[in-house]
Amino acid sequence: MRLITPLTVWAVTKLLDTPKVKTKLQEVDARTYVAKQDATRSLRRLGRNAAKNRSLLAGGAAAVALGIGMLSKAARPK
Repeated sequence: MRLITPLTVWAVTKLLDTPKVKTKLQEVDARTYVAKQDATRSLRRLGRNAAKNRSLLAGGAAAVALGIGMLSKAARPK
């Protein structure tokens, strides 16, 4: 029973060291890195757009607050 865990770790390590698996892992890492960069760019763009359109941002926030107030009023028992 004591040998099961080290044997499993050794087998998984050997599997991950094969060239085919290494290549696939590198591809997945590259895709993840690109996706992270895209998400960062998107957040920056969102911040710039929000700063440039302050009136629209304020109007949207007011609409959300009004909607939450209406929902809470509708949820109250009569």
